[in-house]
Amino acid sequence: MGRRIGGAVPPGPAAGLPFQVTMAEVHKSGRVAIAAYIAFLGCAALTGGSSQLGAASQPVIRLASIGLIAILVAYPGVGDPRITRRGLGFLALVAAVVAIQLVPLPPGLWSMLPGRAHYLDAAAAAGQSQPWRPINLTPDRGWNSLFALLPPVATLAAVSRLRAQHQVTILAAMVLIILASAMVGLGQVSGGGDDMLRFYAAPPTGSAVGLFANRNHQALLLCCGIPMLALWAEFGAGGLSNVRMRALLAAAAGAFLILMIPTTGSRAGLALGGLALALAIPLAWPAGRHAIRSLSRRQRSILGLGGIVLLMLLIGAALTFARAEAVRRLFEADPVADARIRLLPSLLRMIRDFFPFGSGFGSFDAVYRGYEPFENLAVTFMNQAHDDYLQVVMEAGLPGLILIVCFVAWWAVKSLQLWTRRGGEGTAFGRLGTVLLLLIMLASIADYPLRTPLMMIVAAQAAAWMLMASRRRHDRA
Repeated sequence: MGRRIGGAVPPGPAAGLPFQVTMAEVHKSGRVAIAAYIAFLGCAALTGGSSQLGAASQPVIRLASIGLIAILVAYPGVGDPRITRRGLGFLALVAAVVAIQLVPLPPGLWSMLPGRAHYLDAAAAAGQSQPWRPINLTPDRGWNSLFALLPPVATLAAVSRLRAQHQVTILAAMVLIILASAMVGLGQVSGGGDDMLRFYAAPPTGSAVGLFANRNHQALLLCCGIPMLALWAEFGAGGLSNVRMRALLAAAAGAFLILMIPTTGSRAGLALGGLALALAIPLAWPAGRHAIRSLSRRQRSILGLGGIVLLMLLIGAALTFARAEAVRRLFEADPVADARIRLLPSLLRMIRDFFPFGSGFGSFDAVYRGYEPFENLAVTFMNQAHDDYLQVVMEAGLPGLILIVCFVAWWAVKSLQLWTRRGGEGTAFGRLGTVLLLLIMLASIADYPLRTPLMMIVAAQAAAWMLMASRRRHDRA
């Protein structure tokens, strides 16, 4: 049978709400909070697919984040704000690092920072005196990085204000967004490289980018949809027939996502897609086990044979669908991938020169121009390092490295706890969160998905599910 996520309404006003609040107002507050968050997710889908500083959509999603936070203040919901306190604390530490890099320093102190020698020489050659400067060499982009934290902050704030059963609604909304992005991608590869279905200005590649500007980000989102569908099939009310129907719908949608991954032209997406499919199996197993046990031996044999045939058909279709661009690119030279490899020595030198204080969040593009070798010059340019871990260390220095280590260590410890304990209410969502963050962390080795608002929201939601599972277990103890 499928699981039903439950959660009692707080027994009275004592649950963090003003004494005068009635239960009717509590229910209304919860409805307003979930409606506002779903609308926020829809806005993120339409405007959160680009990492470009000058994208016209950036102010929209940030204003939407502020609006969501304001609604949550007016209608606090029925959840427990303590759930995501650690997540908000981590984002506060990130914001603190960004903000400290924006504090102007006296010329004598600034001149002592690593990596500033050639800037001093240039100013001396121009006959200019040194003003007060911040650590960040590109303060405008530093402020942009600070405001970029608004969407994940709004996400964590919203999740903490919602009831347990609202998480199924959030999961369904995210699945619909991912399927919509896949459908947009299907229209893009059908209409060519410059059709009006492309939301952001980018060089035409003929790839399916969906709601994003970057094909790798689209591929990652589709990969995230596979384990989400596996869990969506497990939760719901009704009898066995309803479970089977949800399982069939999830399988059909999952097959569509698998077919769409090659159309992105992302080679990393192919690898992550296989991993996502493998990790989706243990998420879907509890519901699938009950459904399989209800079948006869003959029906089980037919189901197993059908699964093998379906897998072969999916592989064959993926190899031919939309010219199988990702598969074709496996055997062709890729200028972007080659540039990433040639970028590595310069990136390591930049890390060495600016360590331990960094060059400032958002400064990679401007700083790299002074390190780019002549042989790397081309008509295209590297706006990001295409390795978020190294770029964070280069921009944030030692504090950035510490934040990365702390986050990965927290994820590893919580993942081990969630996957080794018996499943209960919220545990399945916590496990889904571990899978989603693993996919995002792996994708960040060769790209920068967390620099787009939509993927930041997905990551924040995944972390919130992990925090919610841990909090409920602590409360029961």
